[in-house]
Amino acid sequence: MTFSYTSFPAQDRLNSRLVREVTATGPASTRQIIGGQGDLKTLGHRLGMEPRVAANVDFHGQALQFATLLVHQGLCKYVACMYGTNQRTNRNRFGSTAYHLGGNFDDVYGLSNPGSVAAFNYRRRMHDFGATEGQLGAVAVAQSRAASLNPLAVYRSPLTIEDYLNARYVIAPLRLMDFCMISDGGFCVIVTSPERARDLPRAPVFIAGLGSQACFLELEHPDAMYHPPQRSNAAMLWENCDYAPQDIDALYVQDAYTPNVLAALENYGFCEFGTAHEWVQGGRIELGGELPVNVHGGQNRMTYMLGWQNTHDAVLQLRHQAMEPARQLPDPKLIMATYSTGLWQETWSYIFRR
Repeated sequence: MTFSYTSFPAQDRLNSRLVREVTATGPASTRQIIGGQGDLKTLGHRLGMEPRVAANVDFHGQALQFATLLVHQGLCKYVACMYGTNQRTNRNRFGSTAYHLGGNFDDVYGLSNPGSVAAFNYRRRMHDFGATEGQLGAVAVAQSRAASLNPLAVYRSPLTIEDYLNARYVIAPLRLMDFCMISDGGFCVIVTSPERARDLPRAPVFIAGLGSQACFLELEHPDAMYHPPQRSNAAMLWENCDYAPQDIDALYVQDAYTPNVLAALENYGFCEFGTAHEWVQGGRIELGGELPVNVHGGQNRMTYMLGWQNTHDAVLQLRHQAMEPARQLPDPKLIMATYSTGLWQETWSYIFRR
């Protein structure tokens, strides 16, 4: 399964390399491949594949969902889910009319960037619940400390709350550290059945629960700024698995903007609605805290891979392969990851267990 923003040759080469490296110690041949906005035909040709299923999808949560369903229904034995991007080198821009919310009626008022919605999100929280800018800074500080321990992180210098408050605004009340970076890179995940996974050389990680919800009404929701589709997503997730929020050892949130972390904590039941900005204080979401969140550093410190880094790091943590002992979670058994589109039209959640 491949996913990339644009069909540049560099991305196709990266995806080809990803598949070869991941399958080197796995099955001899990968028979299903699903792809995104890159050149799927070129990628298949480079790999010498004629897979049973080949398709383009837009987001990692969506890709993982389709792969899981294909394997579960017996349509596929192995599914390669890939993402490769050179958007930093290519200098992709996201603040444009191509990224407006809800059509041109919203675009003319300045909602031409997902960051605008995130800024509205936290401004509404400040109005409704008395949240402060300093409280939001706890998320950026926690993730910077996690990134400082991660060899794969792009930005590894830890931040203080003073550093955060002294940073410039991008869209008030959000500062520079509240925004994700734009970076090059790639990830690959192989999805197969539990029976086949047990015969592979690497310890398998199992999908123990999943949820999803589409949301196309967007700003028509009265509580649109609080990511309402996550609540229906959460209901599906918890109703169809044997676990509850208190069973989760760590949480990964697709955090293109730091307010996304607060929304996920509330909507998935880790804290009461309207309290997340208080709940995250005092190191509660840091390594060693009550619920470590984005222990790889998040998209604003580790890398911007549209959530693919969440699945990758969750697998490393569950396998006790976190690379640096100081960032390894102590004996994790259940890790949850959430994925959302930049403008919140769709959202997915997964529980991984070892």
